[in-house]
Amino acid sequence: MSHPLLQIRDLSVSYSTKFEILSNLNLRLNSNDLIAIIGENGAGKSTLLKSICGLTAYHKGQILLFNKELKKWNRAELAKKVAYVSSNDRVKSSMTVERFVGFGRYPYSGWMVGQTERDKEQIRNALDVCKIVYLKSKRMSQLSDGERQKVYLAKAIAQDTELIILDEPTTHLDIKSSTSIFKLIENQKVAGRTVLFSSHQVDRALSIADKVWLVDCGRVIETTPNQFFESTELRKKIYGE
Repeated sequence: MSHPLLQIRDLSVSYSTKFEILSNLNLRLNSNDLIAIIGENGAGKSTLLKSICGLTAYHKGQILLFNKELKKWNRAELAKKVAYVSSNDRVKSSMTVERFVGFGRYPYSGWMVGQTERDKEQIRNALDVCKIVYLKSKRMSQLSDGERQKVYLAKAIAQDTELIILDEPTTHLDIKSSTSIFKLIENQKVAGRTVLFSSHQVDRALSIADKVWLVDCGRVIETTPNQFFESTELRKKIYGE
């Protein structure tokens, strides 16, 4: 029997001894799943994603990635398995888009080694998939919010991981740019990747998701888009009365 890509067992996360952000979570992520995380501001969506990426420590429970405890992965090897894009990324430097996307190849080539043909191929492919080849020579500081978010996603794709984690990838974007990002996310599932992403654009997010993780009061309710929309109780947790 094959193991799930990710298992979360009895996980609890707190920022102090008196207050738990997340409590006793038991969740499972299978290969090629496309899961949307929804919930109110401050519910713990970002904390959950950062915990899975090894960026936030957890004091109880286990996170198993490819059936190996997350704490046993070293950073370099983990970066070959999981790509993470934060909503707080705001790179506005003078580096070119192509160079920034190339940072996704760091787990394979390091900083001191020149790019291999494989690296260059992955960078070209990521730019092409995200339809931003025309931006490759443009400076990061010159990009619009929508263009910048596509570049962040291209960097994650160039990293060539099985799991991509996106924290609010459509924050501050207009409808057209958001639609484009959601389409790119959906295409990653078609390409065989597993994607876990959080979003406040619930209707649009659930239109592409296989499953839903609803973060509420420190717990996570696992459901499907259809079950969410059919449940008055679940809808109230997001939309209110």
